[in-house]
Amino acid sequence: MQHSMPVCCVDLIPLRKTIQMKWEVLLVKRKIYPEIGKWCAIGGRVLKGEHFKTAITRQAKRELGVTVSVLSPWSPDKPVWIYNDPKADPQKHIIALVYPVIIKHGEIHSSGPEFSRAKWFPITRLPKDMGFGHDREIKAVEQALQML
Repeated sequence: MQHSMPVCCVDLIPLRKTIQMKWEVLLVKRKIYPEIGKWCAIGGRVLKGEHFKTAITRQAKRELGVTVSVLSPWSPDKPVWIYNDPKADPQKHIIALVYPVIIKHGEIHSSGPEFSRAKWFPITRLPKDMGFGHDREIKAVEQALQML
């Protein structure tokens, strides 16, 4: 089925502000196929019968071990951007709803089943080895934040 139809996903862009009031983004280094060794945002597919809010909560808890909230003025029903690049994932065509999120509770996992490490980066200085087109998603978030 996923070879003939797009898969709907939520991509979460965890953000925080530094002491200097500059935005940082949390990325994970992939350790599984596809995009092994590349820096990525977290996220995944929306399950059948699942609301976007539930998918956001599930992905943040499963991948990072934290709870998050979508940064206002966006909401689970109002993503900052919809990313549609049929070639961004070599396995399938993904349509990603992109959400800037703030970590509310929990301690970030230092590694997980899909990643070897997590690291904060200045939103204006992303690593060069980004996967899944997530650099474009983060740039869209950065532009939206400048409009606030």
